[in-house]
Amino acid sequence: MKLVILSWLAGLLGFGLLITGVAMVHVPAGCIVAGVGLIFWAKLADRAAAAMQSKPKGG
Repeated sequence: MKLVILSWLAGLLGFGLLITGVAMVHVPAGCIVAGVGLIFWAKLADRAAAAMQSKPKGG
């Protein structure tokens, strides 16, 4: 569980640093990269939720 939280935080920090770096070069490009990243994250979360719902609940 601790590894899951740490990996989530590392991903969040990496995303924030990526957006900050791109925004330092060109602010509109930073917004575009942030939007694409959030769309990708939503797609992954949707797939994970669908995978959890499709698992059988029996023992």
